[in-house]
Amino acid sequence: FGLSGNFPDKVRQESKLCPDEVSKNDRKGRMDLRKVFTLTIDPLDARDFDDALSLKELGNGEWEIGVHIADVSHYVRPGGALDREARKRGNSVYFPDRVIPMLPEKLSNGLCSLKEGEDRAAMAVRMVLDAKGQKKSHSFHRVMMRSAVKLSYQQAQGAIDGEPDHTSEAVLNDILKPLWAAYESLKIARRDREPLDLDLPERKIRLKEDGTVKDVFVPERLEAHKLIEEFMI
Repeated sequence: FGLSGNFPDKVRQESKLCPDEVSKNDRKGRMDLRKVFTLTIDPLDARDFDDALSLKELGNGEWEIGVHIADVSHYVRPGGALDREARKRGNSVYFPDRVIPMLPEKLSNGLCSLKEGEDRAAMAVRMVLDAKGQKKSHSFHRVMMRSAVKLSYQQAQGAIDGEPDHTSEAVLNDILKPLWAAYESLKIARRDREPLDLDLPERKIRLKEDGTVKDVFVPERLEAHKLIEEFMI
């Protein structure tokens, strides 16, 4: 398909101009949410972490939900070499054993990945939902955030199902249970609007040590998957 794992010299040179880590300059003009508890929930084999969630219970069944997305535009400026190459590629391409990224690894797996315990520039939407999952208000912000915990879908689901591990147990009562309660409210709104529900199973490829295909399987679809999808929507 003509996919290239290498980046042109101009793209690599421009990526080298990006800082090795978030600096004071990156924090200018951003709402500081680094003390707000946020977490990521992703597949076990996730290579980067694009989105994070925060939650605050407001009372009377209302919730304030924060959805934080890595602010790639902070580093990829319009018309630059990084931008032109990203437009050309369109997206990252994931294979069973590797990924061909849309942006160099310094960005895709570094500055633009919401890694646990590291400051990151993000775009955030703060939404207030009522007890029936209806959005009462929202606002958008450029923020500086810091993910506190990284969980897999299996860890989050296991904790809710009564089988937490050390990491998920620490956030079960304060974070995961409230997240699921807010999700139950969203499910009410979803039932009311009756959206098209396409439950198309994802298939994954398992490889042998020599790189050939061992088998193709359908991973279990968990309620944790649906929770993240609903908050992102």
